[in-house]
Amino acid sequence: MPSMTRTIPAPSNGLYDDMEDADNQGGPERDETDAFHRLVRHLVADGDSRAAKAGRRARRTLAQMGATR
Repeated sequence: MPSMTRTIPAPSNGLYDDMEDADNQGGPERDETDAFHRLVRHLVADGDSRAAKAGRRARRTLAQMGATR
């Protein structure tokens, strides 16, 4: 006698999640990287101006930064 049980298909993420996964595989988008680079440039400029006010011309090393904590 044949069995009447049915196999339930595995749940999927859905169309939206599949589209998001495909988009994420392409890496960061241009507008995201541009915003990141603007932020880094701002932080570097701010750090350089603070260093100039403190009488430093060269950037501190990681060891020097750790010594001031």
